[in-house]
Amino acid sequence: MRYVSKKSLKEFYEEEARRLAHQEIMYLKGDKYQLWWHRKRFYYIFSFLSGIFKKEHITTFADIGCAEGFYVKQTASIHKEVFCIGADIARTYIKKAKRNDEKRNTDYIVCDIESLPLKDNAVDLVLCSEVLEHVYNYRKSLAELCRVGKKYLLISFPGHSYLYKIISKVKPLKRIADDLIPNVGHVSEVKVNDVETFLKGKIKSIKIKIGGALPLMLYRVIPSIKLVEAIDNLFCKVLKHFGAINYATIHVMKIAKKKNV
Repeated sequence: MRYVSKKSLKEFYEEEARRLAHQEIMYLKGDKYQLWWHRKRFYYIFSFLSGIFKKEHITTFADIGCAEGFYVKQTASIHKEVFCIGADIARTYIKKAKRNDEKRNTDYIVCDIESLPLKDNAVDLVLCSEVLEHVYNYRKSLAELCRVGKKYLLISFPGHSYLYKIISKVKPLKRIADDLIPNVGHVSEVKVNDVETFLKGKIKSIKIKIGGALPLMLYRVIPSIKLVEAIDNLFCKVLKHFGAINYATIHVMKIAKKKNV
């Protein structure tokens, strides 16, 4: 996506929120290959969330870039003792999130991820799923997540496959490849090693899960989703073995913060 002003970027997501049931499409109504991709990321996020809630005393949870509030509502329903916050830059998304959500342990705010209206270490567990690639200064956004998160950050972001990296070196082929990719507002390329470097000194540990080792268009020629999953798991192991996890298209990171940072 070409550079536009922050105002235009906000308008892009207001229009998206008016036009789409975004999270419903991702997890319930896409074609079987898109559903597999999004649900694989959801499984990683949910497994990390479940593990944290089992081992840690969590009283506050925030989903930054919550869209219709899928993770907020899920978390608030399962963990009724936890106060849950949903935040998004698009007011239309927040209106959708509030709709039919009468839980007493939830609240929603309209804000910019680069300037969160929350105090330092205000939230025990902060989730930011598929957001950093949608902002121009993702490092500033990451710094804000780290500032407000007290115990854990859980972030996910997509990447470009190795095949795309090869194709993108040839401009005519890159244009063709980019034309095949829907315009979903991606303006930054986030890399695992950049995130690790940026947060160095502030974190105690990082765990990473990856998926989508090959482009989805290649998986579409395989008739069985079970076979897609088996092949993807194999290729993800290959990427890990060669230290090439940046070439996966799904990255989910569980980041434990140091105390008093």
